[in-house]
Amino acid sequence: MEAKPCISSIHPTQIAAVFLMYLLLAGPTPSYTHHEWFQGLDLEPALGQASLVMVGRVAHVSETKIVMGGKGERSLLQFRFEPVLVLKGVFSRESLSLTSDDLGVQRFADASPIESGQFRLLMLGRSMQGYAIRHESSSLEQAIPQLRDQNDPLLETVKVLLAVSASPDRASKVALLLEGLRTQKGAPAVPLLAALKRRALLAAQAADTVEVLSPHLSDSSPAVREQAANTLHELLETDSLDQPRLRDGAVNALRASLEMADPDVEARVAAFEALGAVGPRAIENRSVQSQFDLSRPLTFREQGARLHALGQLKGRGQEATVMALVKQMPLDAPAAFQYGAEWALARLDPPEGIRELVFRVKRKYDSGLSVVTDIDVLGDLPSADAAPALLEVSKLSLDHAEQYALASACRKVADPRLVAPLGGLLVPNRWDIWWEASEALARIDTDEAAKAFEPHLRQETNLLRKLEMAGFLGRHGIRDGYPYAIEHMSDPDLREQAISALGAIREPRAVGELRKILETSNDAAWNIAAVRALGKLGAVELVPRFLELARSEKSLLAPSAIIALGDLHDARALEIVRAGFSSRNTEILTASARAAGNLAALPGMSTEDIRDLLSSLLADSAAPQEARAAALDSLVALDDRRLDGALARAVRDAGLEGSSLLLKIEKLLRERKVKLTLQ
Repeated sequence: MEAKPCISSIHPTQIAAVFLMYLLLAGPTPSYTHHEWFQGLDLEPALGQASLVMVGRVAHVSETKIVMGGKGERSLLQFRFEPVLVLKGVFSRESLSLTSDDLGVQRFADASPIESGQFRLLMLGRSMQGYAIRHESSSLEQAIPQLRDQNDPLLETVKVLLAVSASPDRASKVALLLEGLRTQKGAPAVPLLAALKRRALLAAQAADTVEVLSPHLSDSSPAVREQAANTLHELLETDSLDQPRLRDGAVNALRASLEMADPDVEARVAAFEALGAVGPRAIENRSVQSQFDLSRPLTFREQGARLHALGQLKGRGQEATVMALVKQMPLDAPAAFQYGAEWALARLDPPEGIRELVFRVKRKYDSGLSVVTDIDVLGDLPSADAAPALLEVSKLSLDHAEQYALASACRKVADPRLVAPLGGLLVPNRWDIWWEASEALARIDTDEAAKAFEPHLRQETNLLRKLEMAGFLGRHGIRDGYPYAIEHMSDPDLREQAISALGAIREPRAVGELRKILETSNDAAWNIAAVRALGKLGAVELVPRFLELARSEKSLLAPSAIIALGDLHDARALEIVRAGFSSRNTEILTASARAAGNLAALPGMSTEDIRDLLSSLLADSAAPQEARAAALDSLVALDDRRLDGALARAVRDAGLEGSSLLLKIEKLLRERKVKLTLQ
């Protein structure tokens, strides 16, 4: 009997040809995830917003026909619910009557009907008339989940999420979610997994997270496996510590998930994407290597995800096979498949792979096919590899979608060689492309990039963006934006950008015009802006006046004077700043935190106490967010040793969830690779 050849003995071209033939001849693999109503179920936002959460039994349903305009007719359904269990809020009546308008039933055309005798979970907010559904959902089943009875397992999940909502400590929220996931299985686990994903940075450093997630990755429900893989993917992406326990556990759990014998596509796609985020140790695992055998046929979506993961892992030995696959891949293959294959080729074999990718772009262009997917791939590659290829693509006559993709790719790559094509993308009235191209030039941040944007500053219609770009030009000696900056600095919504632009532009006549405003204006907004701008421009002769203003806490100009003194690096303001940290005036506190970043850096000064105050302010959950943000900026500017500890304390504050400040805190924790203490 003739032995079967091993994979390595088969020529890469044969593997690619057989695989592509399978893909083209096989129909789409069926996926029953679509029939699971709880796919992507996320109850936490609705429960947090709700004033009343209760289990209600549908006691009666009636319909009223309403004639409108003498010709039209619509139906209004009336539902009467009997309260069975109140989980949040107070309900003291025997029944609750709500209309189809209150429940938003009309938004869901294919929804299963709400019928008498059903038990429904009601998560209601307040409206002008009373109670109503106030949150967005993908389906009626998720907006008003149907329950088996008052003992439905989903209610335990609701109780956990309500406890999570009430906890002021994000580490405690993670602990509650992990405890819930130990006992909840199937559909009730999905909302807990979604909530854990929101706290990925903390969850990634919890001791037993991967052990808790692993069983859900092998759940019989594809929707559960998909959500578990998505959550684990987020944990791996945020794990800057490269923790062996998390990553090794993830490899084993994801391997087991991929080996499950069911036809669902989305769960497997999510598992491959998570596997790519594990890092090199995934491809080193022998039991996982078989999942990257490209001769094993998969659907287009799965193969695209598998190839993308292979590119992330930089699995060696597959370069020739991937090259053969890309060369034989139809020009109009599904976008997800094309993206994964091209990405893998460019990552595994950069010089030859990118050359083949550019050749493929030209073939598709000549055939009249869109090259958006190919441009997207280039935008996700390292700058040194992507920039020459993007220059080649820019020579083609691209349509609107392709130009947008090109501008977006250039923004991500931000290479000085791309200045010329970016200048050609600055066409008024195509504002989506305009924003991407102008942002790309600002990120490149060279004299040539500034000169490319200079003729277009007047065409920018968004004032905030105009001021930001005026500052960009100013940093490169172009002062065209000066009139916009000085004219709009009194607007509270534009003040920071206008003053920053003035500081970058350094127009010689600015100090004189600002002093004139300060001396003659009776308008507080203009005077506040003038003080700030004079400090930014280094008007040291005004320090005595600013000191006088800063010492008068009741003065409307005191916060601006404190910030100006910080910009002027005047040591006499240190005592004022120290006192400002005890102020109950938010503007004074915020100004003191901003000025401290400059003043605490002054040589020869004893400022350890001010640095301690900044650290305490950042970590203080009772302090205003704007003051905490200012403290963070100052600690970063000082590169103070207290920063890591303050970040670790601040990241636990539940009051910051959903804020830009928390995003910045988590970004710094990842960049600085801070180990958290979660107990």
